[in-house]
Amino acid sequence: MTTATPIERLRAALLADEAAQLRLAPLADAGAFLDAIAAHAAALGLPISREIFAAGLARAATPQMRQQLPALILTEAPPRHWLPVDLKRHQGQILVEWEHFAGLPLTDPFFEETMRRVRSLPFNALMRIATPLAALEPFAAAPAPDGLVFHMSRCGSTLVGQMLGAIPEHIVVAEPPALDTMIRLAGRGQVPPAMVRAMAGALTRDRSGMTRHRFVKLDAWHAFVLPMLRGVWPDTPWTFLYRDPVEVLVSQHRRPGLHCRPGVLPLDAYGVDASAASGDYAAWILDGICRAALGAIDDRCLPLDYRQLPDALIDAMLPHFGVVPDAAELERIRAAGGRYSKAPGRAFTGDSEAKQQAASPALRAAAAPLLATYARLQEKRQALESAASSRAAAPS
Repeated sequence: MTTATPIERLRAALLADEAAQLRLAPLADAGAFLDAIAAHAAALGLPISREIFAAGLARAATPQMRQQLPALILTEAPPRHWLPVDLKRHQGQILVEWEHFAGLPLTDPFFEETMRRVRSLPFNALMRIATPLAALEPFAAAPAPDGLVFHMSRCGSTLVGQMLGAIPEHIVVAEPPALDTMIRLAGRGQVPPAMVRAMAGALTRDRSGMTRHRFVKLDAWHAFVLPMLRGVWPDTPWTFLYRDPVEVLVSQHRRPGLHCRPGVLPLDAYGVDASAASGDYAAWILDGICRAALGAIDDRCLPLDYRQLPDALIDAMLPHFGVVPDAAELERIRAAGGRYSKAPGRAFTGDSEAKQQAASPALRAAAAPLLATYARLQEKRQALESAASSRAAAPS
């Protein structure tokens, strides 16, 4: 029988002590953390000096150690303050890596921003955790999201995420990398689609004990696997956000996203043949995204044009997602709608006119097929709105 080392005993004690986790995990300053963790070990009667902790943290910070498996390999998911951040292959199996999120709400524009912050915390250097993929399976029974946000990119989806997340009791998981990885695995048939639901359930777990609504903002290219995702969440309402293609292309040509860079995304995982690309790559992929969304629109979908935001979030999307805010919550949502979504400290100013003026004749020519798809989206949206108005006006 192997005797546990003092460090192993400390880790086991911390796993079982939520109060200690929430006291130690937020300490970003290494010196303050070393003082606190050494004192905590001493209080537990464990012979671990501050110097030993300091040496361990220095080793953990090296690139070589970051590439190694976490020291803690559990068979079940860690307690509620840990969220999955990565999927890794090891000896023929897929492992899930988890980080403690230190009580931080997911209010950054993107999940990855919060993830980077918590990964730098000394507590997570000490308490890195991995589990088998099977540890996610219980989360398949977690509450489904209240709404799914699909989009063509650069069309207001980040603003929508910020507005939905303005209420502390709302969880908005915005484009989490681990979910994208799971969707790729499901797209290639390497895991069942139910594991996508399980991953989302783990990402939206109730860390505060007060969660009322959960939302998932997908990556733009996830429109290609809408049929699979609708099968995962058949009863969940969803929206597809889109914008004048010329304005989106101006933005993508200036600073292309992953999906607008040839060869960056493994498009086969989403059922797309990259060899079919022709002409302007960004225009081609954006047209594919919009056509995929158009073909998937059903009675659970609310398509919205960028020009309808932010008012449409309050007037249409919140009811569509089953959210009924009180007056104070509505004020918080409206305030979030007045800020620049990717830099919430700045007031929002529209840029449509500037982008239209910046579009070259060549860009407009490249946008022609996409403009035709955009027109079909507009027609579909207007038809749905007209049908909804007729139903509302009909006598009961």
